[in-house]
Amino acid sequence: MAHVTTFRSKIQPGKRQALVDLMDKWEREQKAQATGFQRSVVVANNNDENDITTVVFWDTTENYNKNSERPAQDAWFQEFRSMLASEPQWFDGNIIMDRSA
Repeated sequence: MAHVTTFRSKIQPGKRQALVDLMDKWEREQKAQATGFQRSVVVANNNDENDITTVVFWDTTENYNKNSERPAQDAWFQEFRSMLASEPQWFDGNIIMDRSA
C-alpha cells in the first residue's frame, strides 16, 4: 500500500533558498538509493513563505522506513533540520483514496 509522509516546518529567516537547494541536492545525490521513493511536493503558506508543508510519496511504508534508517539520509536530515526554527510536525499514513481531475 502506498505510504505518504507529511511534515510542516518553519524555516529560519533567510534560509529558504538554502533549504530548497538542499532538497535539490537530495534529488541529485540520494534519490537513486531511496528505494520506493515516488515524488515530493513542497508547499509554502500564502501568508508566510517560511511556513512550509512537505508531502513525500513512497511505494510502501517498509521502503519509507528503510530510507529513514540510511546513515546518508540521517546526515541529510540533520542539515535540513539546522535550517528550521523548530522541530517539524510529522504525519505518516497510507493512502486510502486518491483522486485527480
